[in-house]
Amino acid sequence: MTINVKKFFKTHYLLVISLLMLLFNFFLIVGLTSTSLIVWLEPPDPPDPDYFDRIVYIIFFYHVSGAWLSYFSFGISLVCHVLYLKYKKINWSRLGKNSVIVGVVFAAFTLITGSLWYNATSGNYNNIYWQWSDARQTMTLVLLLSYISYLIFNSMIEDKEKKAKLSAALGIALFPTIPLSYISALVFTTLHPLINPVSGQTGHIYWDPIKIFILFFNLIAMTILFAYTIKELVSLDKAKEKLEEIIQKRLIEE
Repeated sequence: MTINVKKFFKTHYLLVISLLMLLFNFFLIVGLTSTSLIVWLEPPDPPDPDYFDRIVYIIFFYHVSGAWLSYFSFGISLVCHVLYLKYKKINWSRLGKNSVIVGVVFAAFTLITGSLWYNATSGNYNNIYWQWSDARQTMTLVLLLSYISYLIFNSMIEDKEKKAKLSAALGIALFPTIPLSYISALVFTTLHPLINPVSGQTGHIYWDPIKIFILFFNLIAMTILFAYTIKELVSLDKAKEKLEEIIQKRLIEE
């Protein structure tokens, strides 16, 4: 039993580190928020019984972390696709595809948490989860659907080299959706808040040393989780290829 536990920690140490960091951060966020050591809004006068529902602002830490991981994952995929086209090494293609998989998961997570956040903080809990007129929401959805189409396209091609080459080209072509998603909140009309150091302006509630520290702690934990997930996906791809080679070899022998 002890040997199995040691083997698990040795094999999955990145996962263990990431989950422990996320768990610690979660209790830290809830504890500091519930004891008012982290203040999101000034208490209303006269008192509002629904005021403390604003603890929903803790979604901020996970929403921003998810968005960072999705952008980071797609950025890694771009680099890998370019390196594949230059060096023609299949490992770059594997890494590029797996980075897209992780990016799609976190982009979906970002949209879900963003919608919940919008409903609680902007929609006053009136079941308003989506605004097509909001540039950031809509552009992030376009980003998500674009990379889902990439994965579908990748799965439809059987020839390994052809798949790697065409997928690399498509991955590079889709990358502009990332900067467009980011700058949409800066250029177009949007209700998406931005972290703002200027007191009294929208987004200033997120500008706090403790909040920024917790956010970066979360980002580090999520990035470690990204590294672990990519490592496991690459290992899975290699095992799948070895299995296919064994099956092909036996079919030829028969």
